[in-house]
Amino acid sequence: MSESVQIIIHRIERLEKELEELKHELNTLKKILPNLKTIELSGELAGYKLKKPITLKIEYNHKTNTWCIENPDLELYGCGRTLDEALKDAEEVFEALIEEYLLEDEDLLDDKAKELREALLQHVEVNP
Repeated sequence: MSESVQIIIHRIERLEKELEELKHELNTLKKILPNLKTIELSGELAGYKLKKPITLKIEYNHKTNTWCIENPDLELYGCGRTLDEALKDAEEVFEALIEEYLLEDEDLLDDKAKELREALLQHVEVNP
């Protein structure tokens, strides 16, 4: 057997071992994370400074293997195959909320939209 084949075999064996370790870690996380009920975002979101934390309810659907997070008061939602993807989705939704409700002329908003605008303003600093 040539040296290059031996190197490839050794690399495959090492990757298989790493894969087994990652599978074990994933199974452990799958047991822990579904018990996580909320997550709190603070600091910055979508490039905007948060004045106070935003709490998001977390749900995991075992049938679809989908993570969803939500804050209905802020109409902030996100879903994804991983919790990280759900957070990224929520970040995109948050950015759209800022554009639609905080950067828009307030006179163009209806009463419900103005309520959402006020709720968002309690959490985020926006300099138009």
